[in-house]
Amino acid sequence: MSMRHCTCGAEANVQRGTRRTADGHDEIVYRVICPVCGQIGPAVPAAGKDEAQAIAEAIEAWNAMIAGMRPLEA
Repeated sequence: MSMRHCTCGAEANVQRGTRRTADGHDEIVYRVICPVCGQIGPAVPAAGKDEAQAIAEAIEAWNAMIAGMRPLEA
């Protein structure tokens, strides 16, 4: 799967991190982050998925977010 460039034109990276849930537990999430402008894609929880699947979903969510910002770009 190909990842779209950020709106600033840079190549973004998939990063693994944690976030605190409402019930106080930490969960592992994957998200795409631009190293140049700091734009952050939607967090994809890794629970119940293998790493490759969670990364693919994070890239898919990033691509959808960027497509929404630049709808005329093919």
